[in-house]
Amino acid sequence: MRFLCILFFLSLFFRVSHAQVVKSIVLDSVMVQAVKKGFDVSDFIDMVRSDTSFLEGFRSLHNNRHTALGEMTIYGKKKKVQAVRYQDAIQEIKNKKRWMEMKSERVEGKFYKRNDEPGTYTAELFDELFFFDDTLSLLDASMTLSKKEGTESVGNINKLKTLVFNPGAEIDGVPIVGKRLAIFDDDMVRYYDYSITSRTYQDTVSCYVFSCIAKPGAGDFPVLKSLNTWFDRKTFNIVYRDYHYQYSGLLFEFDVTMKVTMSYDRNILYPSKINYSGFWDIPMKKQETVDFELNFELLETL
Repeated sequence: MRFLCILFFLSLFFRVSHAQVVKSIVLDSVMVQAVKKGFDVSDFIDMVRSDTSFLEGFRSLHNNRHTALGEMTIYGKKKKVQAVRYQDAIQEIKNKKRWMEMKSERVEGKFYKRNDEPGTYTAELFDELFFFDDTLSLLDASMTLSKKEGTESVGNINKLKTLVFNPGAEIDGVPIVGKRLAIFDDDMVRYYDYSITSRTYQDTVSCYVFSCIAKPGAGDFPVLKSLNTWFDRKTFNIVYRDYHYQYSGLLFEFDVTMKVTMSYDRNILYPSKINYSGFWDIPMKKQETVDFELNFELLETL
């Protein structure tokens, strides 16, 4: 369960052809005119596949002093609220080290186990990534997020970056669903509708929007049900992304939605809001239904 849960929070590279994807993309009228003026759809898809702005945004967050407000809700049967936790913290930085100082925490219901560990794996991972209790080094280009070097947790969190930073890559070693995640593989084209549109984000940022939506008749085969990524037309940085993964089979079942809002502060791109809603049903494990919202704000920057 650890690998599967982590996989859906946070590939750095796609290794497959996308020729059929390019042929299948639907353009709106604005993008049709852009193509006539020189916009290259194939180059744009290459950029979507290899984008690093999302990754760099998360690194910027961890490497700068910031506030973190978190609200997590854990549900029981029939989605009855079982527990809620509110957290307010600041990441401090000094001498190339970082640590979280908890300003306040309020819990309603049974959130923790008797050993004061979170009662769900979702919460455990959430804390390790954003409300860690150790002093850590600033992040280098390897983007190692876990404090537990040399453990299973490190490998899991690093694998988790795949679906956060570039959703749609095939994941080796994931039973059943691994190959079904490769939305740019020519074999997956028959399951998806792809499009590039020109839209304005929050009435302020002119964007190219890449969308990949499972076709109504695709059935249960595609695991990635929808992906929408908004790129700033001037910088080609990602300003917003949402995605939905769903699978139901004999071994396990999940339904996970994430929304990530990126913001600029003093020319630094970082994730200012993360919304997560996830359900897990894994054999020999307790079902988990968890929602959370995280809000970040940069303070002093390096």
